[in-house]
Amino acid sequence: MRQARLLLAPALAAVLAACAHTPAPAYQPGVDNLRALRAGPATPLAVGDFDAGPKVDDERLGGLRGSSMSGAEDGLFSTYLQRALEAELRQAGRLDPEADLRLEGTLVRNQLSANSGSTGYANVAARFVLRRGEDVVFDKEIAARAEWESSFIGALAIPAGMQGYVSAVQKLAGALFADPEFQAATR
Repeated sequence: MRQARLLLAPALAAVLAACAHTPAPAYQPGVDNLRALRAGPATPLAVGDFDAGPKVDDERLGGLRGSSMSGAEDGLFSTYLQRALEAELRQAGRLDPEADLRLEGTLVRNQLSANSGSTGYANVAARFVLRRGEDVVFDKEIAARAEWESSFIGALAIPAGMQGYVSAVQKLAGALFADPEFQAATR
């Protein structure tokens, strides 16, 4: 009986952990994004409001072996993206809440899969709008995808999936900052 309990306890813990709901990991600016921002125009940018499109669940992201993840401090993934862009611009010395150029956006795709197979993925896309005063100087949808080695074991796949999501958001920010039209609009 004692051996059965010892074997059952880890299995029960794994099942309970698999049904958890957890916030997304803290966003860390990417080194490549910092390079892209420093290589482009040094114009300061403000970051305005971000929201989610009608086909995006802004509050919950599944695909983590029965677990789910929520976005930023308010639980929204659109806010998570907004905070990620602020962190990137702050790191590069380009964030200025009073700047004439204001970046806004709408999260239009937010997908994560760490459920099966040996590869996990996250797809993220947003429509970015850059305004100079009230004039739109840039309006474009940009997408990014991250892939990583996943595992059959949920205790390994779930954290890898969460970090993979952060990587997808980093790639999305990097794709925006490296976009020639975006760079031209920030001059």
